[in-house]
Amino acid sequence: MLIDLTFSVAQNSELIDWAKSQDNSHIALGHIGTHLDTHNKTSIPLEYFKSSGVCFDVRGIAEISLEDIDLKLITADSFVLFRTGQMEKYSYGDKKYFTNHPQLSHDLINELIHKKIRFIGIDCAGIRQHCEHEQADRLCEKNTIYVIENLQNLSMISSSNFMVYTMWLDDIEMTGLKCRVIVEQDEKSNK
Repeated sequence: MLIDLTFSVAQNSELIDWAKSQDNSHIALGHIGTHLDTHNKTSIPLEYFKSSGVCFDVRGIAEISLEDIDLKLITADSFVLFRTGQMEKYSYGDKKYFTNHPQLSHDLINELIHKKIRFIGIDCAGIRQHCEHEQADRLCEKNTIYVIENLQNLSMISSSNFMVYTMWLDDIEMTGLKCRVIVEQDEKSNK
């Protein structure tokens, strides 16, 4: 069974209009909908296209810490997903979606770096809030881990053993790369 986690924004969206009105509209457009943050413009290894995945249901937790997840489930080179429920609770584009969303603790981010994973995926606007958002993205990228924001359909993942396929288009200027994220899980795990 394939599950598309990608959230695309309609062309007539107010967010698209906002991005187009920015001085750096090309860059602003890259940060709308599901995208991969690459502020340091590192080259993403092609083998990152396919990763084993693990998804943690952390709904109702404002700051997700080491104690909120089972670290033994995370292996090197994996795609770690966090279902915060933000995309389920608020419409993308709603002001409440972007403000005070759940975030990962600094200790958790450092542990994910230590585990040498490939991706952190989340169903909200970032793994940290406000001015710490870009800092966290840059720290992860420096350690060859990429943050993918604004994912949807995490509630459809019912398996603890699944593959994640991530496709992105490189751009020499954009710091947010549009991407597509698809989970493949066994049909039996959905019954």
